[in-house]
Amino acid sequence: MNSDYLQQQSTRLEQEYEALSVELYSALNAIRADSTEKNQPEKTINELLTLATHSTEPALGRKARRLEAIDAALCAIRLDLYGICTDCEEPIDTATLEQDPAQPRCHQCQSHSKYHHQRS
Repeated sequence: MNSDYLQQQSTRLEQEYEALSVELYSALNAIRADSTEKNQPEKTINELLTLATHSTEPALGRKARRLEAIDAALCAIRLDLYGICTDCEEPIDTATLEQDPAQPRCHQCQSHSKYHHQRS
C-alpha cells in the first residue's frame, strides 16, 4: 500500500478513535455522577475499555470493541501489516478497507468467521 493511502487511513482511524474515546469517557462520567464513585481518579483507556466491555449497556460494549479494533488497525499500520488478513495473511481488498478501515480480515475469512461464530 502506498504511503498516502496509509496516512489517509491512519488519520481516519485516529479521528474515530478520538471520538469514541470522548464518548466512552462521557458515558463513564455520567455513570459516576449517579454513583458513589464521584471522587475516583481519572481512568486509563484500558480501565475504561474494561468497564465499558462489562457494562450492562450494550452500546458501551459495542463502542469498546470498536475502539479495540481501531487500536489494532493503528498498530498494524505502525508495524507495516495494515491490509493483511489476520487469519490467512492474504491482502484485504481496498474496497473492504474503504468500507471499514479497521477490518482485520479479508472477505473470505470474514465470511468464515461469521459462519463459525454464529454456529456456536
